Amino acid sequence: MSAIFTAVGVAVGVTLVLWLATVPGALQSRADRESWREASYSSQADFEQRSADASILVASSRDNVGTQRIERYDVAALKPNVPLAAGIPKVPGPDEVLLSPALAKLAVSLPADQLADRFKGKVVGQFGPEALKFPDELVAMVGHDPSDMPNAGPRDGLTSSGVRGEVNELLVFLSRIGIVVLIAPCLVLVASAARLTAARRERRLAALRLAGATPQQVISMTAAETAVASIVGAVLGVGITFPLRELTALIPWDGGDWYPSDWTPSGLLIAGALVLAPLLVVGAAVLGLRRVVNRPLGAAQQQNKRQPNAARLLWLVGAAVAFVVAIGAAQNSKGDSGMFFVLIGLALVAVSLVFVGPLVTSLIGRIFTRRWRSPATLLAGRRLMDDPKAAFRASAGVVLAVFAGSMALAMFPTVENQIGYSTGKWRDGVFVAEGTGHTQEQIAALKSDLSARGVDAPVIEVGEGSFRSNSDRNRTMPGFVLSCSDAAKVLGARVEGCRPGPAIYLPRGTALDPSRLEFQSYTSKSGDYVALPQGVSVREYNPQGWYGILMDPAVFGSTPDGNGTVAVVTTPANRDVVHTMVVRNLPGVSLYSNERYNARADTLAGDLRRATLLGLSIATVLGGVSAAIAAAGSVVDRRRTFGALIAAGTPVSVLTRALRREAMLPALVATLGAGVAGVLVGSGLLTLIKGELELNPWILTPVVLGIIVALMAAAACGPVLRRVSARDYSDE
Repeated sequence: MSAIFTAVGVAVGVTLVLWLATVPGALQSRADRESWREASYSSQADFEQRSADASILVASSRDNVGTQRIERYDVAALKPNVPLAAGIPKVPGPDEVLLSPALAKLAVSLPADQLADRFKGKVVGQFGPEALKFPDELVAMVGHDPSDMPNAGPRDGLTSSGVRGEVNELLVFLSRIGIVVLIAPCLVLVASAARLTAARRERRLAALRLAGATPQQVISMTAAETAVASIVGAVLGVGITFPLRELTALIPWDGGDWYPSDWTPSGLLIAGALVLAPLLVVGAAVLGLRRVVNRPLGAAQQQNKRQPNAARLLWLVGAAVAFVVAIGAAQNSKGDSGMFFVLIGLALVAVSLVFVGPLVTSLIGRIFTRRWRSPATLLAGRRLMDDPKAAFRASAGVVLAVFAGSMALAMFPTVENQIGYSTGKWRDGVFVAEGTGHTQEQIAALKSDLSARGVDAPVIEVGEGSFRSNSDRNRTMPGFVLSCSDAAKVLGARVEGCRPGPAIYLPRGTALDPSRLEFQSYTSKSGDYVALPQGVSVREYNPQGWYGILMDPAVFGSTPDGNGTVAVVTTPANRDVVHTMVVRNLPGVSLYSNERYNARADTLAGDLRRATLLGLSIATVLGGVSAAIAAAGSVVDRRRTFGALIAAGTPVSVLTRALRREAMLPALVATLGAGVAGVLVGSGLLTLIKGELELNPWILTPVVLGIIVALMAAAACGPVLRRVSARDYSDE
């Protein structure tokens, strides 16, 4: 039975460790497949050289249909035989389009004016999986004539140039932390399974030592027995990893699921698991034989074991100091070296909690044996005091789960707040084409298309720039150039009481002398500041989401040096059609709307919640299972003791209550301590992403769940205890 539990525990541990260790590789695989989308330059000279040898013009933008993101690339070939990444069949020529399989299917299923009309031309091919982040990604590549793309970037090809894709640093940061804090409960589960019936095995081996077996023979027997079970478990765990890829690939992340191949562990990782897992289990089993080898008589008689001393607290103090030092080093370092030491410090804190646990358990036992007099509490207290290491073993997994959960929930609100939502700068229902990637001819074509379809959607050209005072030229304020009535249509600010005549509009309560103001247009060829004409009227508006100066175009007689932004006002009835017309006629521009921006933020927040919930669930299940195994194993190891107590007339109900209190008392104190440690560690990690701790009631959830899980694990002792009788004592 012990071998079976050991094999199962090792299999579960190896499976989860491989799964967790594959997370960074899965993220990197996604990033590598999309590395062709952005050019990478080693220096300014490299950029200039490649631009001179450019074979294609590229303008990238992001679009959406519903809540799904579309990655769009408008291209124009400058030379034949453009270098292409795997998965791109060809460079589309003018009026030709490449679509990903999912986008091609979606374009056919929706009315043309809602999606397909956004892509001018005939679909001439589809992207292969090698060029897509995930199977259902929506990607479009639209071909143009070079003259239609005046602001596109030159590139020497659509390849990655041998550079690996860049993974979101926040995702890497969170995934590495998750790996460290979840591997620890996996190891506790393996240890709990491996130590099942450890006491009975110790007595059996001690009897062999007393009968004449040498230490080497005892160690060899234990190593062989444990190695067989652990090797079987490791092989089984590796085997489970491959079908598990299919399920993992269904977990949505960043707008889509995964290719199963993303979750394939490397050969080195598999080899490491197959070697290290059995070595760790065998090593733990052999180290547990110290008393059998050195004092076989004491092991056979189950004499009291050595008590933990207060020096164990130094481990916790040392781990805390190491973690703080690592945080400071990471804040001042560049690259991954600082993060490596942070992960080491985090692992040391987790290990120190387990190392200090027996000392806390022993202290609790002393308190209860001195102050409480009920039989069940005295029995539990004596157990905690006599063998605190074995008593704490049932709580170790729960403690680590609470530590991981408290740390995650302490960080979650701050990390979620760093996901940007719309500020209210623009009104809802307004599409904003930002930048200078369009021409006046394209704007005229957009207005013509909307008019031809009978769509009432005002197209408003907005100039952008900055203002400064000639008395303080180091202080600037952003500005928009548009009429008061147009500002009321497109901006989130309250612009009221529009009156005829040139004027500037200041945020309410702002004191500026208009006679000293100068304006610089972002689209100005000269880049010079121009003084405002004298006698310009000054009015006020109520800002929201944007704090700047509004200037009527009539102040200068016309918009200075052209416009950089186009805003189109829509209604719910015509929003999809207008969206299609804007994207179709203004290729390569960055299109913004509050609805699109918030939908993207909701996707990221959902990913974060999903990852947090999944991690907490894994930690809770691992902690609960390891606690149940350890609690049940403690009953099996003490069958002779319980048999003697039952033979002496102790009611089974008293023993059951003693077992529950034995499991609950250290778990209650340890989970509270682990919860506090998790919050403190989480607050330290937040400093790496420039965040601050936000206390909230949800932080207490892991502690409550930990206590509940510990109680449920303690309940697992009941069925095992009921199988013990006085005969077990006589059999021993």
